[in-house]
Amino acid sequence: MAYFNKKILIISPVHQSLIKELKEKKYSFRYFPNINEKKLILESRDAFLIVLRSGVKLTSKIIKMSQKLKYILRAGTGLDNIDINAAKTKNIKVFNLPNLNSQSVAEFGIGLMIAASRNIAQADSEIRKNLWNKPKFYGFELNNKTLGIIGMGNIGSKIAKIAKAFSMKVIANVKNKTKKRKLKIKLVSLKYLLKNSDFISFNVPLTNLTKNLLNNKNCKLLKPTSVLINLSRGGVVNEDILHNLLKKKKIFAAATDVFKNEGEKSKLFKLKNIIMTPHIGAMTHDAQKLIAKKTLYKINKLLR
Repeated sequence: MAYFNKKILIISPVHQSLIKELKEKKYSFRYFPNINEKKLILESRDAFLIVLRSGVKLTSKIIKMSQKLKYILRAGTGLDNIDINAAKTKNIKVFNLPNLNSQSVAEFGIGLMIAASRNIAQADSEIRKNLWNKPKFYGFELNNKTLGIIGMGNIGSKIAKIAKAFSMKVIANVKNKTKKRKLKIKLVSLKYLLKNSDFISFNVPLTNLTKNLLNNKNCKLLKPTSVLINLSRGGVVNEDILHNLLKKKKIFAAATDVFKNEGEKSKLFKLKNIIMTPHIGAMTHDAQKLIAKKTLYKINKLLR
């Protein structure tokens, strides 16, 4: 059939179950989990469908140089690494697969809260050097603390549910007015949330409205004992401001799974009161198998 000859270009790491299924169906596809820009421009020229996740960008330059591209599929939630305007100009349709990894990310977020508030990473690093500095690692419980959630989508809602099991008091800042009527959580202004939360979790997409959501002015509202968790995108929390807060010990600790420029060095690496991970919130076998299944379904639908 004609659609078997339409080239699928996969430019991000995906679960092997997807690759296996594409081979069995004898689809025409190319898989480059660690592609560079030069190779991407070359391969995208005759691609009919591009599949990607985070960590790689489909820029205006790449999209404009494509000759047969009809669809872009983001096997995940965000679209901030795709030049949507360039795609629209060439009448290329862009799709994503939201909410498939929300449970994995939510559980990971709670894990980061515990790890950051109890100095787990730093304690692990020191004991490997046979340093037993117990008095150095005083931390905080989650029990009866206030968790402020910025953005109550699927991830934020699941974090709230888990947090309540830890007997945390949950407040949230939500822009979507329709959601405000559905949530059984105290909804507050961003200013109130930053000022009164012990733990703060950022769970919003990166847009013009959310870029540098934590800024020079409102960061002064934070408690010196607060713990910040960023599960959204690197640009939501200004990294220079976060670095300053941590270095001067204006907050207790932070944890981030995202960076403004992923794959590059950050000055945050030198600080000890922050836990950093390479965007692995969704990296569970459970979530990735589900994403692979839904990606295959969408590929079948688009190609036919």
